[in-house]
Amino acid sequence: MSAVGIDFGTTNSAVAVYGAGGGDVLAIDQPPPTWEPLGLDKVLPSVVGIGEGDQATFGWAAKTRSANKLEAVKRLFATEESVRIGGVEYSVEMVAALLFARLKQGAESVGVPVDRAVVTIPANSRGLARFRTKLCASLAGIDVRALINEPTAAAMAHSISASEDSNILVFDWGGGTLDVTVLETVAGVFMERASKGIQRSGGLDLDNLFASAVLEQVSGTEQWREGQMAAFRLGIEQAKIVLSTQASTHVELPDGTVLSLTREMLERAIRGKIEETRGPIDQCLRDLGIGADAIDHLVLVGGSSKIPALRQFVSEILNKDPLAGADPMTAVAEGASIAGAILSGELDADFFVATEHALGTISFDDREKPEFSVLIGRNHQLPAKETSSYRPLHEGQKSVEVQVIEGDPNVPLDHPDNVILKRWDVDIDPTRPLNESGFTMVYEYDVDGILHVRVIDEKTGATMLKDDVSFGVSRDKAGLVTLAQSVSATISGQPLGPGAGAGPSHDAAEQQPGLDHESLALLDRVRTKIIPFIDEQETEKLESMCQELEGAIGGVVLETCRSALESAARKYAYLF
Repeated sequence: MSAVGIDFGTTNSAVAVYGAGGGDVLAIDQPPPTWEPLGLDKVLPSVVGIGEGDQATFGWAAKTRSANKLEAVKRLFATEESVRIGGVEYSVEMVAALLFARLKQGAESVGVPVDRAVVTIPANSRGLARFRTKLCASLAGIDVRALINEPTAAAMAHSISASEDSNILVFDWGGGTLDVTVLETVAGVFMERASKGIQRSGGLDLDNLFASAVLEQVSGTEQWREGQMAAFRLGIEQAKIVLSTQASTHVELPDGTVLSLTREMLERAIRGKIEETRGPIDQCLRDLGIGADAIDHLVLVGGSSKIPALRQFVSEILNKDPLAGADPMTAVAEGASIAGAILSGELDADFFVATEHALGTISFDDREKPEFSVLIGRNHQLPAKETSSYRPLHEGQKSVEVQVIEGDPNVPLDHPDNVILKRWDVDIDPTRPLNESGFTMVYEYDVDGILHVRVIDEKTGATMLKDDVSFGVSRDKAGLVTLAQSVSATISGQPLGPGAGAGPSHDAAEQQPGLDHESLALLDRVRTKIIPFIDEQETEKLESMCQELEGAIGGVVLETCRSALESAARKYAYLF
């Protein structure tokens, strides 16, 4: 099966499949004639709309609607639970999962099956955004092999065949975020060394600034209807793109008049945003203790990086021209498919993803002042496993509050950069003296974006807590099954709305102790994380396959049974 990569972008998304020449980006949506010459023929706008009869629309069909649409759902991952489209409230996960399902459907319409994929995320995205990205892809029927940072994917698209070791600075400025990442390539291995970004900086913000500057020259805008304003803003976005290759263009106003626009007007409106991008570049170089001369190659990706003034600005900072080659609009998807080929063994190379934020817990010093206690530091390569020891604050405590914090330990604890991802109350023995009440926290952070947390009693070795950090997404598994059914029904053409309910619960069966570790883990996953939450017919099918695996003696029979069960379970990847 070919390796598939998905760039789930703020404004545009793309799907690529690995081939002999690298990543091949699939054409899965058709832009309107006025947009077709702008280099957007292989992206699907990340827009969901509601059409006639509450039918869901996607991509260009949704983007060019005047109303009842939602753009940039990815920006809502970190903060919002629900969103309104056309006056109706939907969960953020539902909308994002529909976009993933549309990407899957589009790829399969051109002959590329997508049941597994590498999915990209901004390097500076936080735990909640990473978790929800994986969840929403899984709800659409896509098993996420790994979440990799967008700059790393872009670097692989540009340099996977490079023969010399080098330092690459990737400047990724797309529709919603800015990521600056320095990677080192050594003998075909891509390693993230430093990363810094701005979470809300990109094409959407440039559009807003340009639109505001233009509106200052137009009278009577307060009388424009919603649809007229939407058409104007779409025209501004198109003009911004055109001005990357032309010195002038125009935008049509609701009254039919045409307003001339120049590249100089655009650059003047967005100059502050361009200059703001220097900060992450300088921070990455400081983190590594190097100067601009230590960077061998500059890679610019993302639609916003095509703006001439930005390209000149970054080139002057680093004193080098950007590499040519991969398309800035699709390089991330290409690199994701390359990462998939590496993971499947099709390509002899490797890559390492690093954390952009520190992960830790809140502890107390001798004066009982709370502080950020780091377990996995910033720029730490993934997968990572780190431990640290703690003890209760007072004698006789019956429980301790264990918290996972993500952010920057060098700023005050209540700084907005620091976010509590999850917390638990863990019972402890109040009769023990403090020196016998210690416990160890274990953090394991996988490339799939999931943080696994354990708390272990240091005296007895007993596990006091074992949980995955689901980063605040408050949905039980039965609810997730319903959501997945609703996504499937909507993408099949049914009106956008709630899906069918989940099936009855079933008890997990016992495992066969004589099997290998991989088979035991698979059986446990199916029986504890899938079977209790699906309908009876599917339960019978999976349980029968579990029993076949338990009865397999070994060799080819065992591999065949395990592979069949893995494939069947992949449909429910959102449950594990």
